[in-house]
Amino acid sequence: MKKKYVFIAAMLFMIFQCSFVNNSAIASNESESEKVLPFTRNKSRDINYEHFFKEKKHWCSTMVINCSDFRFAKATQGLINERMGLKGDYDYFSIPGSIRNILNKETIKLVMEEFGISVLLHHVKCVVIIAHEDCIGYGGRETFSSHEEEFKTIRKDLRKARRIMRLRFRDLEVYLFYGRLINREGKRSVEYEQIL
Repeated sequence: MKKKYVFIAAMLFMIFQCSFVNNSAIASNESESEKVLPFTRNKSRDINYEHFFKEKKHWCSTMVINCSDFRFAKATQGLINERMGLKGDYDYFSIPGSIRNILNKETIKLVMEEFGISVLLHHVKCVVIIAHEDCIGYGGRETFSSHEEEFKTIRKDLRKARRIMRLRFRDLEVYLFYGRLINREGKRSVEYEQIL
């Protein structure tokens, strides 16, 4: 059933794109040879990124893969920017379930291709993968019989994700973190533990 909705959404998007391109072409007085694009295509239809590489002055060294759960957003930025000292030096992928998409047979190809673009074009040397407790990608806390079982399961999956990343991108350093929600005196905070 999901595949049917994905297919319908893709078809509607393609129809919208075609309509937009046709309307733009009709409205334009420029001929095809007069148009200047920020990149050019060669005869094999591959994108030529030469212009991009010549003008790029800074490459990020790190790619961060994180779950999109809002409860962890502020603490995650603190972890990355202050504790790890990466402010202004990372690509950030925030996707529901984080590592679940790396381990899922249906999404791994798409996810790894997207990560591969960042690794290749931005010269990434390090990957930080962040997961957390009570993740809806796992069905939430109720899926597990205890906090310990939840931690062991997600820790195991983090380590699997690291192996997959290292197989795909052999020269990358991969760091893993697990976040916990902490309630102290009515104040909620997040603590991150590095997984070795």
